[in-house]
Amino acid sequence: MPPIPLVNGSTTPITKAAATAASTALPPSRSASTPASAARTCSAVTMPLRATGSVFECSHSLRTVDMRAEDTRARLRAAVGPEDLLRFRTIADVACSPDGAHVAYTVNEIDAASDEYRSDVWIANTNDSSQPRRLSDGRKRSNAPRFSPDGTSVAFLSDREHEKPQLYVIAASGGEARRLTDLPLGAMPASWSPDSKRLLFAARVPNTPPPTDGDAKKRWEQRPRHVTRAQYKADGQGYIFDSRAHLFVYDLTDDTLHQLTHVDVDDRAESWSPDGRRIAWVRNRPGRGDYSQSDLYVANADGSGARQITSDVGRPISPSWSPDGKWIAFYALDAPTPWIGDPMVRPHVVSADGGDARCLTKEFDYGVALLPPPAVTPGPAWSPDGASVTAVFPVRGDAHVVRARFIDGRTETIVGGERQVTYLATAQGRRLAYAAGDPRDPSELFVADWDGKNERRITRLNDDLVRELDAPLPKRRSFDTPNGKIEGWVIAPRGGMKGPAPLLVDIHGGPAGFAGDVFSLGYFFKYVLASRGWAVLSLNPTGSGSYGRAHAHGIRGRWGDYDLPEQLAAVDALVSEGIADPKRLAVAGYSYGGFMTSWTIGHTQRFKAAVVGAPVVDQTSFFGTSDIGLWFAPWELNAEFPRDREALARESPLSYVENVTTPTLVVHGEADDRCPIGQGEQYFASLVACGKVPAEFVRYPGGSHLFITSGRPSHRVDFTTRVVDWVTRYTAD
Repeated sequence: MPPIPLVNGSTTPITKAAATAASTALPPSRSASTPASAARTCSAVTMPLRATGSVFECSHSLRTVDMRAEDTRARLRAAVGPEDLLRFRTIADVACSPDGAHVAYTVNEIDAASDEYRSDVWIANTNDSSQPRRLSDGRKRSNAPRFSPDGTSVAFLSDREHEKPQLYVIAASGGEARRLTDLPLGAMPASWSPDSKRLLFAARVPNTPPPTDGDAKKRWEQRPRHVTRAQYKADGQGYIFDSRAHLFVYDLTDDTLHQLTHVDVDDRAESWSPDGRRIAWVRNRPGRGDYSQSDLYVANADGSGARQITSDVGRPISPSWSPDGKWIAFYALDAPTPWIGDPMVRPHVVSADGGDARCLTKEFDYGVALLPPPAVTPGPAWSPDGASVTAVFPVRGDAHVVRARFIDGRTETIVGGERQVTYLATAQGRRLAYAAGDPRDPSELFVADWDGKNERRITRLNDDLVRELDAPLPKRRSFDTPNGKIEGWVIAPRGGMKGPAPLLVDIHGGPAGFAGDVFSLGYFFKYVLASRGWAVLSLNPTGSGSYGRAHAHGIRGRWGDYDLPEQLAAVDALVSEGIADPKRLAVAGYSYGGFMTSWTIGHTQRFKAAVVGAPVVDQTSFFGTSDIGLWFAPWELNAEFPRDREALARESPLSYVENVTTPTLVVHGEADDRCPIGQGEQYFASLVACGKVPAEFVRYPGGSHLFITSGRPSHRVDFTTRVVDWVTRYTAD
């Protein structure tokens, strides 16, 4: 979840006329990304500029405003601009060929002109230094490559010919891809059968097929919506009650498509047995009040003989068969629960015939890294002899590849370092392939031997950009707090300290999210601010993930009360060390960070500016409007509605809004189903009603809860720019 950044102590507000003149000197794309608020109260360092001629003109035009001109011009030339986030490329969807000689992967990039994302499937040789080659055709978005077991073909998804992503197959050597499906709601990533002749995948199917006639379809889209289950919407997907995810198999020998499951529940996360005779998958339960309550199922390859094989774990996902077909490894909570919020999802195994499940990493106090839904995280990777499984685990702000022995659960870190590994793929016993980001670069592709040795970097997508921007790097450090030592990351201003700097306290979401050793494109404002003279603090207070069960669970029932003193203790330390200027403190956060920001300014007057992103401010209305509200508070707050109304009110920042003296910007996506925009509306309206502080509200049309990481690119730039502008404006000398 997002944080907050920015500004240099030598800035001076400029007049509206000067700001307008400076803005018109910019290229159209730059001036368009500067909020209108910046023209009302602006400072030279907050403009989203980089080293172009127009920057120098802008700096020169400001000489008459009594600024430290030369210092300001130098900072502007070196500054990271909000629009720079559009230039980064990232890796996703990694897949290994069976022999480990090749790796297929997706490269995601932004087309700024069309304000859209583009993605392509690439393939690289892991044994030499030859250049990777693009496998897809460059049209729209292609992703989720999967090698056939014989290594000759690659299946992938693409929306090149259809509004929704469809399943394609192409020769691994290249050529023309062949579309296999034409499904109304698209297909999900596929799994190859061991004989390379069939593709198993999930796809959403409308409960009632929509009309094909244009006018009739428009009327149908406006039909009354009859809801019978509590889980009827999902952030980023919208309404989900009028369709179900079912399993399909495409037979390449005769080009036929067969639907395997037909029950009125969601089926997903499919996996073939090693002999190709059986399949395993995850099936949701049909209860009216269930939230993604699921069980593992096994059936014959044609879908017949389905039977449930787990009942004693919570929300199993990502089944993976052992090489001998006797066991299935998967991820799950250690025990069933109706509630959600616990990050301690760990690898388990169960007999393919059913029975008691066993946690493989009982003595390893970390949960696995899961991809955000609806993506399905690849299952635990078995060794060829079935003696171990391998997965990615967040560990103290990093994410490492860890191997666990089947017999006793003993763990070994295979790929470590100060970085975060994602999208692990394997060629059994031969090769590891993975994307990894570090504090300088958000994402590159690496390969290593099965034991993690002889690592080799495959891509250099962002090298030139990283060198050009030279963004300040966060440094890990520990802080003494009332609740013990807490780790965090601090970005100091580039060029060294010239006295105390303005400080942005960037509070992550979750609350089980965590800051760490990775370059964050979602919180890009941190680098914009730091390049202009700010210090940034990103703490992992109690409740954060990647520090074990006790740390993650320690915030339950005491949001705000327990972790705010930790945040303030870290701020005090930076002030006492001369890093932070106590008169120029700002705070920002998104999701749980939005909750904490609104909680913070309702309980202290230390901060001069605040940005509240997609918050929870009213626990009671969140309970009834969020896609997870019914199941989240009982876990996180130990409180249920309607029984615990008073406790929910105590944990609501709205209850303390009359105490706020900090100028506050509220930002929110209009299509946010996780923390619905009503939360932001309530907070903004309450600030206005109290009438004590400047308050503004920015709404992003079509923006889901994750719009700051995957929403419309221009919205992401605007969000970054507004955060920078707001905290700069209200912390100026």
